[in-house]
Amino acid sequence: MTDHTQTPDQPTPRSGTPKWVKVLLAASLALNLMVLGLVCGTWFSEGPLGRSHGPREVRERVDPAMGPFGRVLPEPYRERAQDSLRDRAGTFGDNRAVLAAQLTEMISLLRSDDFDEASFRALMEAQSAFFTNRSDVGREVVIEQITTMSLEERETLAGKLEKGFGRVLGGGPRDQDRD
Repeated sequence: MTDHTQTPDQPTPRSGTPKWVKVLLAASLALNLMVLGLVCGTWFSEGPLGRSHGPREVRERVDPAMGPFGRVLPEPYRERAQDSLRDRAGTFGDNRAVLAAQLTEMISLLRSDDFDEASFRALMEAQSAFFTNRSDVGREVVIEQITTMSLEERETLAGKLEKGFGRVLGGGPRDQDRD
């Protein structure tokens, strides 16, 4: 029988992957991640298959207080609704300082050794009241504009809502557009 044990005089054989292979694999991974990032960035910024989400300026100027109607109301109704909302409830920019001050105070309360539940609750209720009021005004200005529309305009509006919410409505027109 032969003794296969190594003696201290013999060098240990090297095993593993050569360093140049590891460097090459790392570079390949980095390149693949860059390509993936470009593909995902294009997909999410322009939508699948290069479909645009619509003009950026329209997306940015729609107030969330008007809900989905802020996007589908045709001009001049959308502009009138936005003007009326601004006149009655101001803009988010007008109220940003107050909301920021409330958030700063909330953060301070959260970090305090003695948490003041009453003060925190009051701030939460104040913000809730602000958003509820803004939402109520948004709903009213949308209803006012829809009330002035003709039947044909309302039918077009309904079609846009159906198309936009096709999946939510159970496989409506939006799914059919993809065939």
